[in-house]
Amino acid sequence: MRYNPLNPPITPARWENFTNKVTDPEGDITERLLIQSISNLELKKENKIIISLSSGIDSSICLALLRKVFHDKEIIAINAMFSKNFDESKKAKDIATKFQAKFKVVKIDSIFTRMPELVSITGKPRWNTYQYIIASEAAKYGNVLVTGDGADEIFAGYTFRYHKFLGMIKHNRNWKIKTKAYLECHNRDWVPDQKNMFGKAIKFSWDDIYQYFKSYFSNKLSALEQLMLADFNGKLLYDFIPTGRSICKFYGIRGAPIFLDASVIKFGLRIPMMQKYGDKNQQGKITLRKIAKRLGVEHINEKKGFSPDIIIDWETHGKKISEYYLLKKSSHIYTNKLINYDWVLKAFEKVEDDGDIRYLNRLISILGLEIWYRIFISKEMKASQKLS
Repeated sequence: MRYNPLNPPITPARWENFTNKVTDPEGDITERLLIQSISNLELKKENKIIISLSSGIDSSICLALLRKVFHDKEIIAINAMFSKNFDESKKAKDIATKFQAKFKVVKIDSIFTRMPELVSITGKPRWNTYQYIIASEAAKYGNVLVTGDGADEIFAGYTFRYHKFLGMIKHNRNWKIKTKAYLECHNRDWVPDQKNMFGKAIKFSWDDIYQYFKSYFSNKLSALEQLMLADFNGKLLYDFIPTGRSICKFYGIRGAPIFLDASVIKFGLRIPMMQKYGDKNQQGKITLRKIAKRLGVEHINEKKGFSPDIIIDWETHGKKISEYYLLKKSSHIYTNKLINYDWVLKAFEKVEDDGDIRYLNRLISILGLEIWYRIFISKEMKASQKLS
């Protein structure tokens, strides 16, 4: 229900793409390739360049390189935040000021009240489209939105799961054991009793899911490179990229992901892991850190990302809305035998009693599915409708 591994938007990576190693200890070659990527995006003809700017390393490098290429062009940096969530706008503003970019902050209060709009952007039951708030603001100022998408998957940014993964497999070469360990490192995307979540119309099988990962974990790569192969061919290809493109298309602008240039991908995947990730200090994106230091970028080190505090949102908005749509047996997800009503009741209990974030994520996805059905199938709901 998060993404469907069909019709990739760019060419999937193969394990052979990680072989024939290159070396870039100071990031000089990578920096030149990123500058060339900016040239390939034909940004010179734009009157203004808009960039999605967090306080992290990826978007900060993008801004620094844009200013290095375009000394006098107007750049507008947009930072987004959820109410009552981690506020990185002050640090982002400092970065924008350093590289002479105008700075704007936009806020979104609730993903639950805006669920029809979130779902309508892709035309699929996806709710993780809240980056729309940046694109909708960007459309007011220009035609192109620069992002740092893809840097984590190419340059080893998901450090919070690398160490965990290595500790779980203990040098085991069995592809299924590594697959299960990999999925455990993404355990917010599923629940142990997920098979019981679906209705009779859905034939769910964990063995079928495992088969999608077999080629990633049954090759000659090191364990971490296998993990990165799975990362690249997973959410990046089938969720993040198509979702980003849908958001930009919805608001009539062009997305410009600097790190997803073909040359950057080809070179970046071949950089040795030791030049991208250090297991002792669990620090990733070493190549990009060298570039950032050279450019004078003072970014935050901890990976935050732009995402809602769904526990707070659930308590203030989500629970009431979800109860209205998901606790009625007449809802489409039940009448069409897509979702098991009894499982939903138990999931509500787990969230209420234990604050279980995994079950909350599933409930949000199921809510998104019901809203999607009402917009695109039964057509009883408008995309512009606000929920309360």
